[in-house]
Amino acid sequence: AEAGPALTSCANQPNAQLAGTVSGATGGLWSGGSGSFSPSAANLNAVYTPSPAEIAAGSVVLTLTTTGNGLCNAVSDQVTLSIAPAPVVNAGLDQLTCSNNPTAVLNGSVTNAGGGIWSGGTGGFSPNITALGAAYTPSATELANGSVTLTLTSTGNGTCAAVSDDVLLVFSQSPTVNAGTDVTVCANAPQVILNGSVTIAGGGMWSGGTGTFSPNASALNATYTPSPAEIALGTATLTLTSTQNGDCLPVTDQMTITILPAPVADAGAPIAVCSNNAVVQLGGSVTGAGGGQWSGGAGTFAPSIASLNAVYTPTAAEIAAGTLTLTLTTIGNGACQAVTDDVL
Repeated sequence: AEAGPALTSCANQPNAQLAGTVSGATGGLWSGGSGSFSPSAANLNAVYTPSPAEIAAGSVVLTLTTTGNGLCNAVSDQVTLSIAPAPVVNAGLDQLTCSNNPTAVLNGSVTNAGGGIWSGGTGGFSPNITALGAAYTPSATELANGSVTLTLTSTGNGTCAAVSDDVLLVFSQSPTVNAGTDVTVCANAPQVILNGSVTIAGGGMWSGGTGTFSPNASALNATYTPSPAEIALGTATLTLTSTQNGDCLPVTDQMTITILPAPVADAGAPIAVCSNNAVVQLGGSVTGAGGGQWSGGAGTFAPSIASLNAVYTPTAAEIAAGTLTLTLTTIGNGACQAVTDDVL
């Protein structure tokens, strides 16, 4: 009886193809194991399936004994089946990353096999798919879907079947930041009430200007007062950046403040007239506004108070008083405050 050479199988693929031979007898019978022989123990080339206890023990000794021996004593031979432990694969814990900072450092492990290989994603593995601790960068499609499942599979398995494990990567939404619409103000009324908004992140911080934020730069609706340099330049650009971002990268948005020049009103040089010819020819001018309007006198302006070069006729009381102050005030000021100038 010849039970064949020593055999090796794996715990996750334990069946062994026996190869017994018998000469000088009509047959043989397998014994010695607590598993099963297929199709039967009398088949010299039976397939042996070890029992769970044998798999746990890591080996089993099988005996082939001759049958139909005639006048001879039965003869036996043994073969040892060694059962290697199955590979163990752990793809690591599921991970949550941010869609604007989505690269995940994987933490796979493989035992009882030569190595492992990653699959299942349409993104990229760095340095390669065989690095158990590879950094995975998801594709745009995976980011849009919100998740991806990666699979780590053992390689170099010997007599074992490959083993796999999955890890789920979930991509959370990134912060959104809106610094508000661009604003136009005037040099003589330059303060701006900001209208920033931030979602997902814990808050936001204003920067980029040389002026001041009130009450502070972390108030999304702060009041911004441009610096003299910004007023002279005519513009200021402010940046709102998300804060308390968790796993996400900060997100920014900008808004521009356009600062128009303030109106200028010039009521003209002081004027002297005679009491018996007291009609006054005014000579006002206005820039940076739609026009001007005269006030301050009890007399009359011809043709109207809106005429910069109106003729003013004082009242008898004003003539008797001997002096009069007229005021030219800008109108059509847009975002600006009205400006005045006096003439005596």
